[in-house]
Amino acid sequence: MKAFLTILFIISFQSLLSQRLIPDAAKVKSAFEMLVVDTSNKALQRSYVDSFPSNTKSFLNVFQTKHFDQLYNESYNYLDQFEKCGNAYPKEVLGKCINIGKNLVWDADAVGQLQQISVKLSAEYPEIFINDYKTLSAKDQNGLVNFYADVENFNEYPEFQELINKLNLMSQSVISSKLESARKKRKMSKDH
Repeated sequence: MKAFLTILFIISFQSLLSQRLIPDAAKVKSAFEMLVVDTSNKALQRSYVDSFPSNTKSFLNVFQTKHFDQLYNESYNYLDQFEKCGNAYPKEVLGKCINIGKNLVWDADAVGQLQQISVKLSAEYPEIFINDYKTLSAKDQNGLVNFYADVENFNEYPEFQELINKLNLMSQSVISSKLESARKKRKMSKDH
């Protein structure tokens, strides 16, 4: 019995150690926990947006780790709140989405959810999208376009076409053409 309790203690202790959050994840979790108490509080929304990862590496380390730890298991809740904060802070939220997404390749879970949020907000706030897009290097623009277009079923992705339509209405055919080309290339890929 004593050996069993010792083994149980060791397993529990190792489990606790593996759940230790990295600083970026702890910051996001703390701001999230304050926000969910009062989701209408603009100051708490801003604090959460500010705590959210600003680049691809940090985003993946917090929400989509190779070991499925950190905030992976609840990433959808964190991303849902991040998207909702986009109503009050569209420039800041979309800016982070673009900065993170420019170096991402589609994956399930948090990456896929971020892709949907990014394209949806880009279609809702095309002026912000255009301004942020134009500040990117050509390499990062291509990365972002490919990330936006990396889906299996465009029929279930109306926000993508909505973004293209709005860009065309705003005389941004260079950007919309890149999105259309990326979609065509994706549809022709063998894994589509």
